[in-house]
Amino acid sequence: MELPQKVAVSRMVPGSGRCCLAVVLVVMLARSSTTGFLDWARADRIQQLVNIPWLPFENETRCYDELGCLNVTREWYHLIYRPFNVFPLPREVIDTKFVLYTRRNPTEGQVLRVRNDHSIRKSNFDPKKPTKFIIHGFIDTPLSNWVKEMRRELVRHADWNVILVDWAGGSLPLYTQATANTRLVGLELAYFVNYLQKHFGLDPADVHMIGHSLGAHTAGYAGERIEGLGRITGLDPAEPYFQGLPPMVRLDPTDAKLVDVIHTDGKSIFLLGYGMSQPCGHVDFYPNNGKEQPGCDLTETPLPLTLIKEGLEEASRVLVACNHIRAIKLFTDSINGECPYVAHQCDSYQRFLQGRCFSCRDNSSSCAIMGLRADEFFAQSPDRPSGNKYFITTGKEYPYCHRHYKVTIQLAHPPKAESWVQGFMRISLHSDNGVINNLDLTPSGYIKLQHGQTRSFVVTHPSDLGGPVRRVEFYWEYDMDVLQPRSLCFFWCNDHLYVSRIEVAEVDMAMRSKREVEVTSALCSPGSKEYADIASRSSAIFVDCS
Repeated sequence: MELPQKVAVSRMVPGSGRCCLAVVLVVMLARSSTTGFLDWARADRIQQLVNIPWLPFENETRCYDELGCLNVTREWYHLIYRPFNVFPLPREVIDTKFVLYTRRNPTEGQVLRVRNDHSIRKSNFDPKKPTKFIIHGFIDTPLSNWVKEMRRELVRHADWNVILVDWAGGSLPLYTQATANTRLVGLELAYFVNYLQKHFGLDPADVHMIGHSLGAHTAGYAGERIEGLGRITGLDPAEPYFQGLPPMVRLDPTDAKLVDVIHTDGKSIFLLGYGMSQPCGHVDFYPNNGKEQPGCDLTETPLPLTLIKEGLEEASRVLVACNHIRAIKLFTDSINGECPYVAHQCDSYQRFLQGRCFSCRDNSSSCAIMGLRADEFFAQSPDRPSGNKYFITTGKEYPYCHRHYKVTIQLAHPPKAESWVQGFMRISLHSDNGVINNLDLTPSGYIKLQHGQTRSFVVTHPSDLGGPVRRVEFYWEYDMDVLQPRSLCFFWCNDHLYVSRIEVAEVDMAMRSKREVEVTSALCSPGSKEYADIASRSSAIFVDCS
């Protein structure tokens, strides 16, 4: 489980409190400054202006036998984002282990020891099969419930080699030290994969590393030294000491043939957000805008209820890092779940919710699948540019995966209609195979609507209607805001909403086909009516226009 940098600071040695407090204050003040100051704060700029003793402007290097060497240069420093650097703890202290699980040993792990061929040959490791690595993060171990659950789901999904990277000996110190330790763990992991390639015929293209928080950057360090590594999945890569740093310091698209990233806790560390917000992969997914996840508000899901349902470990994670661990849950759910996590490329989450980036037919890179299946759809357009953001809305509890529906409302403007009205809307969708009741089109509050114009909304639900929408029930309620006198509507005002047509679209990626299917239904007012006249706090029925 990842914890913020401030937790690590509080555990520093006695006597360093005033120094650490001063550093934290400087960081907080500087973080609130302009982007220009952040650019100025780079180590190379500082060197031009002032000589700060704790910035080593000369290269420092330390070597680790057959693993290779690590250096600390000015590129690893930033006055705001990364003011301190240390070298990793000794190898024997971190004591990195690789524990194998397969369908032949799904519950009892086998320790694989590099340069000990007997431990590998007597195990169930098969170099001809795809290999998945799971890498935990700060203050975490392979014994955590999420690691066990992900390992079980991967083994159940396919006959793969699933290897847990145990670096618990290096994940427990101060956060600054743990970030340094990830570099050595990356060396260990790279050497292990390269050894398996050289001596056992493992193809690096068949290797997929899945890392959470610090584990994501660890995979990046390994990928730097593995030629042709197939894939890295970063699950909410850690922000402190990585955000805003050069690609060599953090996970980036050059670390594997495919780097897919799920961002779920992208608020600033000073707002207790532990994950990166900046794109750092070929495909970067932002569920629910990538900052705050539904269900993580303790007022929505009381901690005692979580404690009773899921135990002490899960309750503590929800309390400390609910948003941060949601990336784990989403990826784990995607492994064997039947619902596809369809994400849409868009400039912003707001534009996505307005339905401006909904279609997957515009070009081959307009949509992608988040989770385990991300590689299937990346293979269709491998030349898509890095740095694009893909947005998706998920639920607050299992099942997290929801179907997305784009609802487009075409408003009529008869002479008796007001030029604009404001209020709340709900919609129920009926198909030949199912019904979805009371989807809220205005969850954030009332919305202002101009008669004669068209508005679109993206709504979600766990259920799949399994076909085109045949019938819609539309509810309208006018809202009067005393702070807006023009919205007050009594005897001299018309609070009705006039709707001429409703369209409902769904992107279907449930089948593993090479093409996405967008199912769109057009619904009109029954009979010969050109529009439906909907009074406040009442509903209207719309049926298939055909």
